[in-house]
Amino acid sequence: IGCKAFVTADGDLDITVQPKKHEDDEHMDTSNEDQKVEIKEDPVQLSIFAHRFMGIAEQMGRTLARTAISVNIKERLDFSCAL
Repeated sequence: IGCKAFVTADGDLDITVQPKKHEDDEHMDTSNEDQKVEIKEDPVQLSIFAHRFMGIAEQMGRTLARTAISVNIKERLDFSCAL
């Protein structure tokens, strides 16, 4: 799978996933919707994205705790109230 990720000017993470093209694709009938695509995990990329998403979630939590009015969120750090 070809994945491309970049950080936008707003600080958002934009990820584009495109299926891998094979040499046989031009000869195959693409109208069959039942074809399965095999996805192989890359442990390095998985670790990079896991840490990136964790960092984003922690940053969201710090911002919520700093700007919250509710005592549950501000003092007890109970972020489930925000959902």
